[in-house]
Amino acid sequence: MLTTILTGGVATVAGCNDTGGASDPSRGALSSVSVEGTTLAVEFESETDATQLAVLAPSGEAFADRELTPGASRETIPLGTSYPPGTYTIQLVDGDSVMAAVEQPIRPDIAITDLQLARNHPDEMYEGAGDLTVSTEVIVGLENTGSGPEQITALQFSGDIPNPTPDDLSGSGIAAPEEPVRFGKPTIEPGESLTIYSRSLPFSPNSSGVECTPEGTDGQFTTTLTSSVTGEETERTYTVTYRGDSLSECQIAIEERDS
Repeated sequence: MLTTILTGGVATVAGCNDTGGASDPSRGALSSVSVEGTTLAVEFESETDATQLAVLAPSGEAFADRELTPGASRETIPLGTSYPPGTYTIQLVDGDSVMAAVEQPIRPDIAITDLQLARNHPDEMYEGAGDLTVSTEVIVGLENTGSGPEQITALQFSGDIPNPTPDDLSGSGIAAPEEPVRFGKPTIEPGESLTIYSRSLPFSPNSSGVECTPEGTDGQFTTTLTSSVTGEETERTYTVTYRGDSLSECQIAIEERDS
């Protein structure tokens, strides 16, 4: 959502200036500001009198600026996945005069939407996953309902599972099946849904974190995501039942715990 603001000059976004009359497009109307992937895209009138595009971070400090090419109507600013989240100010500037300015919130909002054991859903694992991977790893569905991109830097499991994520795990705990590296740190764009796969053997039958019994052993575990932009953790807790004679032959059922 764009919010028009006044900063020492004419502010025009929707065809009106601060006096309520019709605005002059040549004065520099901003027509669109949006986040496309990991890039901020700004569109404006090609006949603007402005000579520069300025982007201010939520702190008020300069984030980026661009000299405008005469006749241009679009500029892009890389955001990446290390930008400070919050409300940004985008300005069209001519010298010391701000011709137009808008505010744009840019903040990711990550949620865990689904979790499945690969052993129970082998057809949903990535191509090339071996038997050990399928029998021990987890499939996690994510969604970014926010207005900015985010990078997932860690996937961890704790609680009543055979192999909780160790504190000294050397990588993210996220598989990178399409990259020539062991661990990945995937980026999720605003409005995007994404599936990631664990790579830390959380349900390895060779571990002794839980017991599988014929009558069933109940417990619960927590899945935690760590993100780079917000620096926040996203958690979701599940109940789990282990039923069988041993972990290697165990039937494992999971269900989201009621909040």
